[in-house]
Amino acid sequence: MNKFKSIILCIGFIFISYAESFSQDIYVSEVLHDAPLDSLRYGDIRLSLKNISYFKNNEYFGEFAEGYTLPGYRFRPTLQYQFLPNVELVAGAEMIQYGGTDKFDKVYPFVSARWQINPQVSIRLGNIDGSTRHRLHSAVLDPERVLSSRPETGAQIICLTDKFDGEIWIDWQSFIKHGDTIPERFMAGVRADWTPVSNNAIRVQVPFRLTFNHIGGQISDFPEPVQSLMNLQLGLRSTHTLNGSFFRKFFYGLDFLYFNVFNGGEAHRTTNGFAINPELGLKSKLLSASLGYFHADDFNSLHGMPLLTCSSRFTGVYRQKRDLILAHVALEKQIHRTVRFSLDFNAYHDINKSQFDYSYGFAIALSPNIKLANAKITE
Repeated sequence: MNKFKSIILCIGFIFISYAESFSQDIYVSEVLHDAPLDSLRYGDIRLSLKNISYFKNNEYFGEFAEGYTLPGYRFRPTLQYQFLPNVELVAGAEMIQYGGTDKFDKVYPFVSARWQINPQVSIRLGNIDGSTRHRLHSAVLDPERVLSSRPETGAQIICLTDKFDGEIWIDWQSFIKHGDTIPERFMAGVRADWTPVSNNAIRVQVPFRLTFNHIGGQISDFPEPVQSLMNLQLGLRSTHTLNGSFFRKFFYGLDFLYFNVFNGGEAHRTTNGFAINPELGLKSKLLSASLGYFHADDFNSLHGMPLLTCSSRFTGVYRQKRDLILAHVALEKQIHRTVRFSLDFNAYHDINKSQFDYSYGFAIALSPNIKLANAKITE
């Protein structure tokens, strides 16, 4: 079957079922996300202390990535001032430190302005609510970035209703000035999650993701080629409630991913490709487990999980087709409204190479929010 027929077949299968994207979210990362503004907090000045302390070990032995251990924490202390019922200013810093170092490895300023236009729509500029908020497949955006990458900076529009959850965003990853010898970099995307069915027995979701990456810039001189590429993600998800069972939910389905390069194809060994990821899983109050299959044909991405690609950005290895069995097991505990714990294990079996890789990790996330004062501005 040629590539075109395979793509058509995958699109047809999408409308049969869909599973939650494999490891698309890290449970504890939700503490970094912000809820819509509450007008009852008008005038509040609050101290927010968001922290994720973690230990993650990646045992990778194959061609596409080498193994490494990631111990450390991510700490974001900020002052939040909701000086109007629907406007908030946040200012502080975000710090990352890895185990075994005697100073912060990375320190970033964190400044964000948010306008809640109405209960459903908000605009955010400066540091945006990023990373796992975008709910991208692991093959497009590695969930591990929530532990170690810089906070996203740019612009974001979020729309949230009973049946629709969507956003438009841009993350400006590298700013350049006249004469710089580095290229500008940015990632932009559109996310739309539609929930046509939601009741006590079943929940059906229709996700859509479209992301663009650009490396270039007209005012700087840099050696690498200009690159413009996109990733598309489509699917359906079906989640069923299991009454009177240890496992409370059962989900199943499939993701379809597409990759295309507009400029700079020579840097990726391929200019277009696709991947499919059927998956099924179970979830109890504390435990969740899933089993999936990942097939890639000339698929690539700039920021995806390194094992889920056809062209490694770390080792230079290229294989046109990839076939992997994926497994995920996690223990997730909400200790308190402001405290979360997670312990997870991921396995990746490369069918074609008979190669087994795995990772495991645990984390504690804290998000205390302390009211310091209430000071309403005067006209």
